[in-house]
Amino acid sequence: MINVVIGIVENEEKILLIKRERDDFIGLWGLPGGKVEECEHIDEAVKREMFEEIGLKMEFKKVLGFSTEIIHDKNSTSFIYVCLLSINNNDVITNSEFEYKWFTKDEIFNSKEVIESDKIFIEHFYINNKLDYLKMDCYKYGNGEYYWK
Repeated sequence: MINVVIGIVENEEKILLIKRERDDFIGLWGLPGGKVEECEHIDEAVKREMFEEIGLKMEFKKVLGFSTEIIHDKNSTSFIYVCLLSINNNDVITNSEFEYKWFTKDEIFNSKEVIESDKIFIEHFYINNKLDYLKMDCYKYGNGEYYWK
């Protein structure tokens, strides 16, 4: 079981996504985040991950919800905590480890280059404001593409 934090960072009606360069879904855009370290609280983990990946210290607002995601072809289960963060509007990202981009909601949902599970997290927890538990099962088609139920 892996504990993971991901952050939704909004700025003027846009959401920050990074291009994945390692692990799963390489080359796709997704919410920044990563693994919770031993003896680390969720709020501290998501701020650390944001600083490591984006290069900015962000303000933790709240946990929007949590999910368990089972990736069946890898026999892996993750607890995913979806958090809301903010940045100071005067801060400029200058030292990002990853390529990043601000997306409108329409751009996110109309793009085939955004990780589908992240679209589900954004819609469920952020847009629809469902502050609850979301159960996710990830499967793989024969062509190698993933899909979620």
